[in-house]
Amino acid sequence: MTEGSTRIAALIAKHTNQELDSREEQELNQWLDASEENRALFQRFKDPAFITEKLRLIQGVDKEAEWEKVLKALAQEAPVRSVTPARIYLQRTMAAAAVVLLVSVSGWIWMKSRTTPTSPVPQAGTVSHDVAPGGSRALLTLSDGSTIVLDSTGKGRIAQQGNARIEKTRQGALAYTVLNEKPGVVLYNTLTTPPAGQYQLLLPDGTKVWLNNASALRYPTSFSGASREVELKGEAYFEVAKNAAQPFTVKVDQLAVEVLGTSLNIMAYPNEEQVRTTLLTGSVRVRQGVATALLRPGEQARLQPSGELKVADGVDTDGVVAWKNGHFNFDKADIRAVMRQLARWYDLEVRYEGAVSDHVYGGKIGRNLKLSEVLEVLKTNNIHFRVEGRTLTVVP
Repeated sequence: MTEGSTRIAALIAKHTNQELDSREEQELNQWLDASEENRALFQRFKDPAFITEKLRLIQGVDKEAEWEKVLKALAQEAPVRSVTPARIYLQRTMAAAAVVLLVSVSGWIWMKSRTTPTSPVPQAGTVSHDVAPGGSRALLTLSDGSTIVLDSTGKGRIAQQGNARIEKTRQGALAYTVLNEKPGVVLYNTLTTPPAGQYQLLLPDGTKVWLNNASALRYPTSFSGASREVELKGEAYFEVAKNAAQPFTVKVDQLAVEVLGTSLNIMAYPNEEQVRTTLLTGSVRVRQGVATALLRPGEQARLQPSGELKVADGVDTDGVVAWKNGHFNFDKADIRAVMRQLARWYDLEVRYEGAVSDHVYGGKIGRNLKLSEVLEVLKTNNIHFRVEGRTLTVVP
């Protein structure tokens, strides 16, 4: 990397820590005034979400060692002063961010200096306006058909259904509490997430559910009888409360997943070729007609379009539930599989022009990024993108 690019990276890192002196501030301003591209890069590296994502990506960097180098370099240019415990904490918080700036900004500028400008592909890579990522959004439909928009509802008690109280917790999840054990009329509620939405739910038996985007879960407000049954459309991750006397069953169309107490992920979007049930802990039995499969941790039941039920072992379970932990996971995924995930999370219509490359993707990308940032990572020599409103076009 060139000395100039490293110098600019150091100035941006010091700006982040509010440690620029007047001479350095003037030097940084001169660089910013040199081009619109420089200003755009500077703004990008001021975005906390972008820095957070970079921290995840650069996991191989020894951040403590690199931060010591940064401190030594800065100490040569900045006066020595006393440091309070709060300041030490702030430095530790900003340490990895400064490393990311030094590595990423220097590399970007160096790469740009080594690249010969080329004529852009007409219309490809253009974004008429950026699209924000999805968030915690859902609609609750009560037993009488009335609805509650949860993302605009305050914390605390929302309603009462039968012998169950419904609350929105401090963390923003939806929680059901059984007020008494007397069985009554069974009432059903439905939690629905839109495209670009997801939500957490605590069922009356203590089962925790993470509902992915464009999904719906129908469930009773209290469980009575010999079993606990819910109905799923879309995708959800379950941490099922143990109760051997009352098995837990997730129904997906004609598929039934029987659980005693375990953690599992079910993906059943209508535009995906397979319904996939992935077991993380415990054991489950998957039923499709007369076909059954007993899963062990790390195995995945795949319901084929033909109705055949297959089991795969050695599945990357962390990758399967990456969505719950804030990531897209692309495991040998082609462009269409990738676009289906983006379409659901950013609420997009995806179109294809021309012969699109069969490029295969791997790895993870943060779901907290803006669409333009994700597309910047995904584009290749043979795959480009055009965004107009909420229409994403994939072009060669």
